[in-house]
Amino acid sequence: MTGPEIRRLITEIQAELSELAKVKAVLDEADAQFAERTPDFLELSGIALNLRAFYNGIENLFRRVALELGEGLPTGSGWHSQLLRNMALEIPRVRPGVITQETHSKLDEYLRFRHLVRYTYGHELDWGRIRGLLDDLGIAYADFVRDVGEFVRFLEAMAEG
Repeated sequence: MTGPEIRRLITEIQAELSELAKVKAVLDEADAQFAERTPDFLELSGIALNLRAFYNGIENLFRRVALELGEGLPTGSGWHSQLLRNMALEIPRVRPGVITQETHSKLDEYLRFRHLVRYTYGHELDWGRIRGLLDDLGIAYADFVRDVGEFVRFLEAMAEG
C-alpha cells in the first residue's frame, strides 16, 4: 500500500469510529433509561437493533482492514466469526493484531447477539441478556477503541514509511 492509500484507510477507520460513537451514545441512553425498569417489546427491539448496529460497525471496520491490506475476507458459513478471530491475529510482515485476544472475547458476545437478532423473532429477545450486554458495553467499546487506536498508530508509521 502507498502512503495515500494508507491515509485513506486511516480516514475510513476514523469515520467508522465516529459512527460507532453515535451508536454507543444511543445505547448509553438506553442503559440509563432502563436501569430501573424493564423496556416494553418495542423498546427492547430498538435496543436490540442498536446492539446489532454496534457490532455491524465493528465488522465494517474489520472488513475494510482485511480488504485494504490484501488479506481478503473469510468464506463459508462461519466467516463472521473467522473475521473476528483474524483481527486478533498478528500477520507477519503485514500487520499486528487489530485487537487483542481479550477484546476479541468481549466482542464475540456482541457478534453472537447480532446473529440472534438477525435470525430469530423479536418476541424471543431476552431482557436479561440484553441488560448484560449493555452493562458490558462500556468496557468492550473502550477496549476496542484503544486497540484500534494502536492499530492506527501502526498505519500512520507505515504511511510515513
